[in-house]
Amino acid sequence: TLSVLEGAKQDGLAEGRAEGRAEGRAEGRAEGRAEGLSEGLEKGIEKGIEKEKMAIAKNMKSAGLDVHAIMLFTGLTQEQIEQL
Repeated sequence: TLSVLEGAKQDGLAEGRAEGRAEGRAEGRAEGRAEGLSEGLEKGIEKGIEKEKMAIAKNMKSAGLDVHAIMLFTGLTQEQIEQL
């Protein structure tokens, strides 16, 4: 009788561990996806802002504004502006 109870206990523990691992993996995947989306969105926004700065600087340069003024208003480096 004792071995039957011990066997049932071991089965229950094994099942609980397996369910816990599966639940943990699912939770980890969900968190990883959310983090990845957040990072991707942040990088996309940063890239868009940088692209807009470059477009504004290009327009300012075409209008004849001084490179130092463009640097002041856009935060771009002299090298970045000269490459436009």
